[in-house]
Amino acid sequence: MDRPLVILLADDDPDFVEINKTILESAGWEVDAVLSSHEVLPQLLRKKYDLLILDLMMEEMDSGFTVAYTVREHPELRNLPILLLTSAEERTGFSFQFDNDKEWMKVDGYAAKPLRPAELIARVKSMVENRSVEHRLSYSQTE
Repeated sequence: MDRPLVILLADDDPDFVEINKTILESAGWEVDAVLSSHEVLPQLLRKKYDLLILDLMMEEMDSGFTVAYTVREHPELRNLPILLLTSAEERTGFSFQFDNDKEWMKVDGYAAKPLRPAELIARVKSMVENRSVEHRLSYSQTE
């Protein structure tokens, strides 16, 4: 029997966290949440995760990028899929485009907030299926 997908959700908006945690758990996944970018790395090192869902703008406008770079530099976490979420376009009016080929982004996917529940679930499924084979294999080898 396969274990459920384990997700860390990092966002400084408690209402957003509660709503999306409920949506993800309704899909049968285990979800932990942190409300600060400073909590992400310690939490990722405490437990094995299959996906990090990360807000771009937390304490600083670029907190999500800083966390993503830190995760990618960590030898135990570098293959962890990261979905970056942001309300930058909604807040600023400027379009924010994600380009998979840009190495500087350090994330595997991007979405504008808010996401409809079906879209969030579809993105998570797609990311895990497409990106995390290596991560899930390394997880099973370290158990």
